[in-house]
Amino acid sequence: MIAIVVVSLIVMIILGVPICFAVGLSGFLGLYFGTNLDLYIVVQRFISGINSFSLMAVPLFILGGAIMDKAGISKRIVGFAAAMFSWLRGGLSICCVAANMIFAGISGSGAAAVSAIGGITAPAMKAKGYKPGFVAALIGGAGSLGPVIPPSVDMIVFASITGLSVGRMFMGGMLPGLVIGLCLMIFCYIYARVNNIDYGGKFVVSEVIVALKESIWALIMPFIVIGGVICGIFTATEAGVVACVYGMIVGAFVYKELKWKDIIPLFKQATENTCQVMMIIGASTIYGYIFSLANVGDIVCNFILSLTDSTTMIMLMTAGFMIFVGCFMESLAAMPIILPIVYPLLESMGANMTQFGVMFCLCTVLGGLTPPVGIYLFLSMSIAKAKIQEIIPYLLVVVGIIVAVILTAAFVPGLTSFLPDMIMGPMGAS
Repeated sequence: MIAIVVVSLIVMIILGVPICFAVGLSGFLGLYFGTNLDLYIVVQRFISGINSFSLMAVPLFILGGAIMDKAGISKRIVGFAAAMFSWLRGGLSICCVAANMIFAGISGSGAAAVSAIGGITAPAMKAKGYKPGFVAALIGGAGSLGPVIPPSVDMIVFASITGLSVGRMFMGGMLPGLVIGLCLMIFCYIYARVNNIDYGGKFVVSEVIVALKESIWALIMPFIVIGGVICGIFTATEAGVVACVYGMIVGAFVYKELKWKDIIPLFKQATENTCQVMMIIGASTIYGYIFSLANVGDIVCNFILSLTDSTTMIMLMTAGFMIFVGCFMESLAAMPIILPIVYPLLESMGANMTQFGVMFCLCTVLGGLTPPVGIYLFLSMSIAKAKIQEIIPYLLVVVGIIVAVILTAAFVPGLTSFLPDMIMGPMGAS
């Protein structure tokens, strides 16, 4: 049964079948040819896989990201970041990273950040002398902070599968996201200095004040959304509603860029994106059922324990496997397949589950930056009009930064657990 599933999945991926259909059909074939079970179980498992209150936050944050882009919030975020950082060497590219970090704190989606912020900053960077390959790698890497800096769709899915607190996950991702962003800014500075471009501005306080006044409604939004979840004012799902309502009010009545005629196209776009995500999650839960029938969880756990009993090494092995799988499969499809196998093992060993959760979500970022799936990579290539061979040298640096942060998170638990423990109390007490 497992062989049928794996072979059919590989064949369909090679043939270019969309991942949601490839996962669902390979699971169906595995049950059809490998068991005598009634096939209604496929529908039952699909529905149960997406029947989660936490997952209701996913379409809401997807809609929220679309509203913010149309409402003019993203361009005001870029304007504020430009006023703050454009005077530095490499200021325009540093502005791109900073804007993505702020936007990530609103949308929860890496793809939305790449499209919204990258579409604004890429032409300006190319005009300043940045090579298309660097521009594409940077906006892909900076945009990929969406699944790390809260609110994160990937973290919401992780929490819905494992039962871990969404608030703890959000807080755990904050420091790693900031570290990645800071490292990307240093990379921008070094690139601009080596190539002797993008320099000559000066810091003007009055411009910062003007930009702050213009963007203040956009900048306070992450504090409302994230702060509400952490303080227990509302759940992650309710935070998605708050983000949508807030974005519509600001876009329609404050910035006055969101028109009534835009509402239906926004909902249509968000619905299409949501359907893709939910189909992937629902189809992939069929794999979890097949793996439980084949006792794959116990087999894998026994194999892992025969190699090591170190929780850190098991986390690293899982991270490496997730990075590999992410090269070929959408991360949201891989989560429901891998987590039910590894998460109970680590939990039973007393591992720091916030640490593991954030590491796992960091690995999903790399899946978005690497071919052949690599949604962030191909979006950024399209925006910057760059070829894959132009991107690779710069992409290796971006990937290296993220891998370094994953390794740091593995060996320095405080990177992921300091903030949640300080704000929400130790894991056992929450």
